[in-house]
Amino acid sequence: MSNAAPPNNMELERAVLSAVIRDNGRNIDELFPILKTPDHFYSPVHQAIWQTMLALHREQTPIDIVSLNDRLMKNGRSEACGGAVFLAELANEVQPIRHAKSWAMELQGYARRRSMAQMGQQLIEHAFTTEADPSEFAGAAQKIVDAVLEDRVDVLMQKPSEIMQGYVQYLEDLERRGGDGVKTHLYKLNSIIGGFVPGDVAILAGRPSNGKTALALNFVLYSIAKHIPVGVFSLEMMSYLLVNRFLASTHGINGMRFRDGKFTPEDWEKIYDFAQYFQGTDPWLRIWDRPSLSVSELRAQCRRWKREFGLRWAVVDYIQLVRPDSKGGSREREVAEISRVLKETAMELEMSLLVLAQLNRDVESRKSGVPLLSDLRESGAIEQDADTVIFIRPWNPRTDSEIVPVTLDVAKSRNSGAGSLEVMYRRRRLQFLNEKEEDWSWLDFLPA
Repeated sequence: MSNAAPPNNMELERAVLSAVIRDNGRNIDELFPILKTPDHFYSPVHQAIWQTMLALHREQTPIDIVSLNDRLMKNGRSEACGGAVFLAELANEVQPIRHAKSWAMELQGYARRRSMAQMGQQLIEHAFTTEADPSEFAGAAQKIVDAVLEDRVDVLMQKPSEIMQGYVQYLEDLERRGGDGVKTHLYKLNSIIGGFVPGDVAILAGRPSNGKTALALNFVLYSIAKHIPVGVFSLEMMSYLLVNRFLASTHGINGMRFRDGKFTPEDWEKIYDFAQYFQGTDPWLRIWDRPSLSVSELRAQCRRWKREFGLRWAVVDYIQLVRPDSKGGSREREVAEISRVLKETAMELEMSLLVLAQLNRDVESRKSGVPLLSDLRESGAIEQDADTVIFIRPWNPRTDSEIVPVTLDVAKSRNSGAGSLEVMYRRRRLQFLNEKEEDWSWLDFLPA
């Protein structure tokens, strides 16, 4: 193992500190988003000075030799930092302060390389620890990598003054977007839950063959049409089968054609029309269709998509097929771990997750037919961690009717209301509609 010092550049560190002193701290607002914490500096002396500069700036105190040395003395750090003599040396540097931002960005690069070196050391140590669980560390390593690439710093805003710095801007952006939630094409559902909100986990549950996947993919199509980045984790069917469903919903090709391959010339015209459009949806859609997916892999993939194309929300089809990182104990405990990590992922990445789930058979024998939260399979943790729970009330999939009335029950909504709504399910086209005769005019690639 090399004994070389971690990547650093003392001249750059001195130049940045000098630029702040010579500008009386007026340029620190430009530098702080780049050098958010003292750890961006390698020298402990430079770390202490930068930390003091940030403290003075928060208090709106001019940053000069006198104020800096006075604060360092009060904190018992002046002597270790060289006192007024060292600060005077910094103030007498001759480099032009207009380059301060570019110097700060170079320092950020050195800090990232130090983080990567530390991460590599941790990986090596873990590889030689035989009792360590590789799957658990893989998730932790991915988080470190993402933090390095995104230059995230684990410093929480704690003071009201720090929180309020961006609060008004947040509200202005909220008004401009018309709310923070990702809306669906079902306006009655939007009126109850307000859309899928960043940081929230929503559960969409129902019995087999009652339309869970079809409804979720309807939401995905609407998201694509509105250019909202979305991801789909399909653990039950291959990507080609998902695209079949998109094609059925948008162009009305008979579902049997995807089984027997007996497409008509009209079908092929629709297929080519859809294919041309769908190839252009790369900026807004990603699909994962591998059958085996651990919850840490799901988390890592969400981070990658967030970096890659700005992921706003994702569908997980479905929770009972997601693997826990560590097996052992009861299935309920495993699902509890999965549920917890899904919630952490939504909050960490400021995205929403729509997670599909199965209902127990008990709901079919209940006279009212209304699902309860306790009907969720392995329900304890799912029920507790979910912010929103939407049930598709059971209906007879063997019916001959082409259009079926279906009731959606919002059984839980932590940040909004609860209630029920009726929608129409057009079975051949796998479409959930607000009204029986409604078209999907919001999709700009529908055939005339």
